[in-house]
Amino acid sequence: MLFKKLVVGVDFSEKSERAVTVALRLAAASGGAVVVVNAVPSSPEVVPTGKPEDAQIESIERRLRDYAADLAKSSGLAVDYGAVHGNDAAAALNGFVSKWGGDVLVVGSAARTGVERIVIGSVASRLVATSSVPVLVIGPHAVV
Repeated sequence: MLFKKLVVGVDFSEKSERAVTVALRLAAASGGAVVVVNAVPSSPEVVPTGKPEDAQIESIERRLRDYAADLAKSSGLAVDYGAVHGNDAAAALNGFVSKWGGDVLVVGSAARTGVERIVIGSVASRLVATSSVPVLVIGPHAVV
């Protein structure tokens, strides 16, 4: 299966950097494009310029735009970006794929176990269980 549009969930952590690296390699091999997407959580804070999330989303979008431009320049591939709103990152990423398309979701995993996983949860696990497209999970020990 060739992936033409690879959607990568990013949170600017080491785990998402690994996911981006793998997605770029797959895109290069298949002639595909990469879309880096961040799920911006809701915030109860009040921002005078508008809705509470506006300033946060604007900041994330600026960071994503610059990140995508840097990735495109360094890889020579088509790299786009998107920011989606929601406290459930898995649902937000699934919503992005439903609205904008994608052949595969690529995410990094910290491979939490035990109580930490129960308390924090796993976006990757929820995506595997709910995504309408294949999910490629890049673990912390994957050689990339």
